[in-house]
Amino acid sequence: MKKNIDVVGIALLMFAVFSYIMFAVYDNSDLIAHARIAQKMLLENVLFSNNFLMYFMANLLTLFSGALIPIAWALVLLISASNTAKYVLVKKSFYGCCGSKCARIASFALLFVYIVPVFYFLKLFGIFLNTNTMYLGYSVPNVWHNSTILCMMPFAIAVYQLSVEQFEKGYEGRRNGWISIFVIIATLIKPSFFFVYAVAFPVVMFGKYRQRKEFFWSLIPILCGCVCVLYEYITIYTAPSSSQINPANAGGVAIEIMPLFTLGFWQDKLPKLMISLAFPLLFVLSYWKSIIKEREFWFVFVMLVVAFGISWCCKETGPRAAHGNFGWQVVSSMWFVFYYMLKTILKDDIVLSTESKHKELTIRGKVFVSLFVVHVAIGVYYLLRFLVVKNFG
Repeated sequence: MKKNIDVVGIALLMFAVFSYIMFAVYDNSDLIAHARIAQKMLLENVLFSNNFLMYFMANLLTLFSGALIPIAWALVLLISASNTAKYVLVKKSFYGCCGSKCARIASFALLFVYIVPVFYFLKLFGIFLNTNTMYLGYSVPNVWHNSTILCMMPFAIAVYQLSVEQFEKGYEGRRNGWISIFVIIATLIKPSFFFVYAVAFPVVMFGKYRQRKEFFWSLIPILCGCVCVLYEYITIYTAPSSSQINPANAGGVAIEIMPLFTLGFWQDKLPKLMISLAFPLLFVLSYWKSIIKEREFWFVFVMLVVAFGISWCCKETGPRAAHGNFGWQVVSSMWFVFYYMLKTILKDDIVLSTESKHKELTIRGKVFVSLFVVHVAIGVYYLLRFLVVKNFG
């Protein structure tokens, strides 16, 4: 028990935070809305439609009672468990490069790390007084108000970590099987991460294995995910009963590229995009000589580029047009950017001191860890502000 006291602490903290968001923040988060969706799916007998897995589990935990409050508590439990699993997975991955104590701190930091929303803080100096958001418009690595992405993330992390092992340690059939299973689970909770993974993983695997059998075997998880996405597409947009039971499912998916070539498209996006990517860009410039050789860097890079491409070019039509469902992959991709940055900083810049004979950070490492701490502090501030103001913007 003492060995896992940190995990217990994280679980209790997450349960307290998400209980408050569910029942106190209420309509200014997606949590209670998702509880209502789970209830509606049960009552209307469409338990296996759409990205159903999280909703099905919430109903299963309440023994299919159909009662909203028990479903809401079940959802709190699922989200809290997911964020705790996220902490555990990241902690294990950091053991190798910085030891157990540092791994705990790093994993805790990645639960809260955020971008620095410059326009919001410029209000303190009388600039951008009409900007009252720390979230909307920015590309952030963590959110606290959406159930599906929170529940999806630990499975996405498992897929990511196993995939990195596939092109760093060598292809393994058993590992490929686990990737396929986690891809299916993640996609049936929320397909956003799979949209970017389906491009990035084959690109990196092809770069390593070319047209060898290992590359073609590695496409099995992609095929599994594509089947899940096709199923979700059919049950959301084209199934005869879908739009009849839920009118919000009417509509479809559209791809628009031409707006990218207009000034108006970039006028609002570009400043916040540059603010969101300022720290990652500084990291790339400082660590370029070492990361350019790493396939994991290119894996993260392709995911991020594809994530932005999808968010800029793809949209839903009809009643779902304002839901923003083609933007969530940016959140998961940005989280992996910060995960990779912290892992690289600790791996490259923790050295054995010739004087003290203890491991310590280089000057570059201290600078970037300090900058990372600032981003974590902003993340903690954002969460506290969300809980107090009760608005995720």
